[in-house]
Amino acid sequence: MAGKDKEAIVICLDVGPMMSQSPPGYSSDLETAIDVISKILQRKLFSESKDEVCLVLFGTPGTANNLSDNGYDNITEARPMGMVDLDLLQYVKSEIPPSNLSADFLDALTVSMDIIHKVTDAPGSKFTASRVILCSNLGGEFSQDKQENIIQAIKGLKTEINFIGPSNLGGDDSEDGGGPDQAGPSTSGKRQGKPKTPQQNLGERQMMEIIEEVDGDAYSFGDVMPLLSFFETKPVRQTPWKCNLEIGNNLKVPVCGYIRVKQAAAKSWKSVFEKGANKQYTPKGVTSFHLNDEEETEVEGDDIVEGHRYGSDVIPISKEDKANMDYKLPGKMLQVLGFTKSENVKRHQYMGRSVFAFVADPNDDHGGVAFSAIVKALYETNSVAIVRRGATARSQPKLACLVPHIKVKYESLLFFELPYAEDLRTYTFPSITENEKFKPSEEQLQAVDKLIDSMDLMGENGEPDDDDDEGDNEMLKPKEILNPVFQRLYQCLLHRALNPNDTIQEIDEMLKASLERPQAVSASSCQAVEEMQKVFKLEVTKKSEKGTGENVFGVINQNGDAPKTAAPAPDNADVTMADMAQGAITEVGSVNPVSDFQKLVKDADDTTFKRVCKEMQNRIHQLVLESFGSQFFKKALDCLKSLRTETCQRKEPDLFNTFLRDTKQKLKSTSKTAFWQKMCTENLMLISEVECSTSDVTEEDSKKFLQDQAASQEVEMAAPDESADDLLDMME
Repeated sequence: MAGKDKEAIVICLDVGPMMSQSPPGYSSDLETAIDVISKILQRKLFSESKDEVCLVLFGTPGTANNLSDNGYDNITEARPMGMVDLDLLQYVKSEIPPSNLSADFLDALTVSMDIIHKVTDAPGSKFTASRVILCSNLGGEFSQDKQENIIQAIKGLKTEINFIGPSNLGGDDSEDGGGPDQAGPSTSGKRQGKPKTPQQNLGERQMMEIIEEVDGDAYSFGDVMPLLSFFETKPVRQTPWKCNLEIGNNLKVPVCGYIRVKQAAAKSWKSVFEKGANKQYTPKGVTSFHLNDEEETEVEGDDIVEGHRYGSDVIPISKEDKANMDYKLPGKMLQVLGFTKSENVKRHQYMGRSVFAFVADPNDDHGGVAFSAIVKALYETNSVAIVRRGATARSQPKLACLVPHIKVKYESLLFFELPYAEDLRTYTFPSITENEKFKPSEEQLQAVDKLIDSMDLMGENGEPDDDDDEGDNEMLKPKEILNPVFQRLYQCLLHRALNPNDTIQEIDEMLKASLERPQAVSASSCQAVEEMQKVFKLEVTKKSEKGTGENVFGVINQNGDAPKTAAPAPDNADVTMADMAQGAITEVGSVNPVSDFQKLVKDADDTTFKRVCKEMQNRIHQLVLESFGSQFFKKALDCLKSLRTETCQRKEPDLFNTFLRDTKQKLKSTSKTAFWQKMCTENLMLISEVECSTSDVTEEDSKKFLQDQAASQEVEMAAPDESADDLLDMME
């Protein structure tokens, strides 16, 4: 929970011989207990908990604790009280060896309580709660004469006791673990339900007496493993957003807003430079701006202004202009603009990434009475309030509605952001019922109704569980389902931190299970699904290979008869909606000349090919001569390349070579020498005999053609118009 107090936790683990006994191929109780403790530490680590943890092992060959002089042997304080880190997690997962010695679990509890007493009573201690987690199968010997002292110490320090073992205390032998074919909770293998020894039964009775006296809790491995397999996020203490709910000019009700629902996001990735094995550096990013020119000239930050795109132009806006453009509010506000029936605000119109819950200010009793009256009036009249909210004086106003929300313990107004007219997107779809072909029958409608009823997630009372309501069995509650993406991310990060050189593991089985349909729903819906398959028969349809109108609709010949056989359909994989809307192509156009040219020359005879090439040549001259500056030069170059490729492939090089020579002469007599320079840059030379055997141009002549400076690369500056000066003199 947000704002949880700092807690001192002692994890007490039994490493004695009884914990290590297991048949081949099955996980021992020690392995399962280590898995449970590892998951507890993982949750603390990823949630960035401020709680501190101490690890105590009992049954160790050596002794290392503060009470060792008083006979508390074979008990080791393996990790002093401190924050959870990767070193502790690594130690628990791989550095706890099993032991052949046993120790008294009551002695281990005594040592744990001594640690709790010292850290909580130390000067400057910030611990406000304490807990001892005991993991053992209670198979070792113990002394009962210390029980009363332990109970008094637990009550005196107000320490919470949690016991975790192979089975629930007092349960039968097969309560947790089952037979040999049942997989246990441990990820390291299977567990087997073994008959309890007399010593274990005696230890469980002793532990039950302690838990009942101190009001503790006992869990089995099977109980806690599904709960600990999922990570918790960092708790955050939420700060209320305080303002006045303004109704008219005179009524102002103080309220506090809390975020009820908000889209979660994982922590951002950071780029680090790794030097060596144990040292990393975070690089410092430097941003610079450069012009889009050949030199990539750097621009200083003071010379940069923001711009707003207006058509194809960008309009520069200075900081002063942008500040004057903003809509200024007098301050943060929550103003009621009016009231309307709740059915007038559709659910699909809710916007925003968060939902606020507004409650009355607890410091204003009179305001609380007014707020309660507003909530109840809205609820009784089935209405909502349309409001305008400004988070700060500099923020843009938001349009929203306040929906009454009344529970047993509190009353609130839920804040849902609404769209403006520019945010709405209206789409119209044809009705299915208007087409008799797609209209469902009564039998099909009943089958769907039965399927919906059989997959109902609600509990026995038919009401959803919301906030503090109890007594229902709703499945897949949104507030209890964790994001599987985050859970998978945390698992992978932890594995990479502990195993830098290993590959990422497969997804955890329990995480997979959380994504599956509930077993109760699957069982109840089997019959409904089978009935759906009967009334909705699905057939596999083959994709039609006919793509032309001739093949789809048939072609009527001159006698009025349809052809007996359809011509093979051409490859229509590149047909687009734009092609269908364009219609038949009869000439090389100016919009897509390259595409038109390629479609017209495809499968064309010699006469048609020469005609289309002539149209392409005319289109190239038009693009070059009518271009404003270099506006159409790129399109003309693309046309020239396409013409060269097609004529070379069709063994008609003279069509291109003659045209290129004529183009050279025309560019010489005009001011379009810039296009000639681009031709030289693109290396658009004559088609030589090396490229096409029917050409009469040698490779040397082809290269010389571009080197010839027939087209002048310098354009003389036009003399200034003297009449313009005379006109200016007259105006003076």
